[in-house]
This record gives sequence, C-alpha cells and structure tokens, in this order.
Amino acid sequence: MLNNLAMVRPVALGRAGRILAVAALAGALTACAQPKSMYSWQSYQPSVYAYLKDDGADYAAQTLAMEKNIETARATNAELPPGFRAHLGMLYLKMGEGAKGVEQLEGEKAAFPESKPFMDFLLRNASKTAENASQAAQPEAAKPAAPASQAAPEQATKKGA
Repeated sequence: MLNNLAMVRPVALGRAGRILAVAALAGALTACAQPKSMYSWQSYQPSVYAYLKDDGADYAAQTLAMEKNIETARATNAELPPGFRAHLGMLYLKMGEGAKGVEQLEGEKAAFPESKPFMDFLLRNASKTAENASQAAQPEAAKPAAPASQAAPEQATKKGA
C-alpha cells in the first residue's frame, strides 16, 4: 500500500509540473506579442515634424501622404489619431484650400469632442483668413467706399484753404 502511494505522488507532481510549464510558456509568448495600436499613425508623426521644422516644407507632398494614410486607415478599418484631421486641415489652409481645411477641422471636432474649443478657435481664424484673402483679391473699384468719417477731414481742409 505504501508503494502505491509513493507511485501516485510523483505522477501527480509530474502532471502539475507539465501544466505549470505549459502555462508559463503560454504566458511568456503572450507577453512578447505586440498589442494592436489603437490608431493608424503611419506618416502622421513625420509629417508633423516636417511641418514644425519648416525646412521649405512641401505642403502638397505632406497632404498627399496624409490622404494616403486616410485611405489605408479606411481600408483596414482603423481610427485616425487625435490631431490628424486638424493637422491636415491646417496644411490645406496653408495651401489656400479653405473648404477642404474647414472640412478636416470639422471632422476633428466630430471625432474628438474634447478638441471642440480649439477647433472652434482655428475655424474662427480660418474664416478671418479667408475673408482677408477674398478682400485682397477684389479689384480696387469693387472695394467699398471709405466711410463718411474718413472723407470729412478732407473736405474740411479744402474749405479752410
């Protein structure tokens, strides 16, 4: 009887040891696996760096690379990172494509509601920039006449002369 108990115990420890070894191996392999990224970063970070560095940055090339990122993210069903749309919108605004820029800023605001105050600020500035650009593009004849308060001093000097 003692011999039977002695035989059962090493077999039980052997099974437990094997199970423990398999569990440890599975845990080690799982720990080495890379977690899936929450966002599709791709060329976003290099694009931001190039924009901030401003070494004669080619905004058209940056927007093209970022548009490719959008297509890749859509194809893989991945999310764009925070700030991606805002950065693309700023690039569009720098290139004079106001409608596309505003669309991207609105998209950033919709995707990340916490960015709403900053996106509203950028949108206000974008509309001011667009107004200034359109006024500068108007010919002199199409510009509105000067207000009467500015014309009055000229008339006063003529009367006094």
